[in-house]
Amino acid sequence: MRFEDKVVVIIGGTSGIGLESAYQFAAEGASVVMTGRTQEKTEEKAREVRQKAVHPNRIVPIWGDATKSEDVQSIFDQTVQLFGKVDILVHVAGISGRKFGDGPLDECTENGWDVVMESNLKSVYLTNNKALRIMKEQNFGSIVNISSILGMVGAREHFVTHAYAASRGAVIQLSRSAAVYYSKNNIRINVVCPGLLDTPMSQRAINDHEIREALTSLQPLSPHIGYPDDVAQAILFLASDDAKFMTGVALPVDGGWTAQ
Repeated sequence: MRFEDKVVVIIGGTSGIGLESAYQFAAEGASVVMTGRTQEKTEEKAREVRQKAVHPNRIVPIWGDATKSEDVQSIFDQTVQLFGKVDILVHVAGISGRKFGDGPLDECTENGWDVVMESNLKSVYLTNNKALRIMKEQNFGSIVNISSILGMVGAREHFVTHAYAASRGAVIQLSRSAAVYYSKNNIRINVVCPGLLDTPMSQRAINDHEIREALTSLQPLSPHIGYPDDVAQAILFLASDDAKFMTGVALPVDGGWTAQ
């Protein structure tokens, strides 16, 4: 019950890491605002989370596009109207970008670059910007942004999406720089950097035999593939008072990938 009386906003809370985090926050007593792009899916997933929540009536779906300033503002306005505060922001939403033209730098299309940067970096700017305005007035808050190990280390042939890597690296540095600046406001900002997980966004890689074979050395810790629960546990730790003296941390959850 680390999050009793806490209000958590999860950007991208309808699948994968975001959905698993919503379940875990709700199971520990939090009021959870789950956001997604579409009304139908966001409401459906909120109903599912309510079934396992300590306070089912405090699980709220709000739909909107995290790359649109007006949608993000509406998410936080509605949250404050409902609960009066925002204790925790978890930004999970993002894309891989390959289908939009991302790839090796000399092959990455301009459209691929723009779409990835908007989805993976501009969205983080917008949500953090709005949350920080509220948290500064409160003089407290905790933000956990999701990046990737591909924002920390170089990648070989199976994972060469350079716009994605640039966007994820930028999220880390934005978070670290902001963490130092906003420490005076009693606001902590940390990052979780997953390795390859079994999530809806990663199915191309998960179902590729060569990639699965490569993971035995890239992510040496058995079973060589991570799951949303692994990352959600790290998110809840960094968001909680268990990590009250931690800020500006980029925490890999990667089965040993970045240790090599």
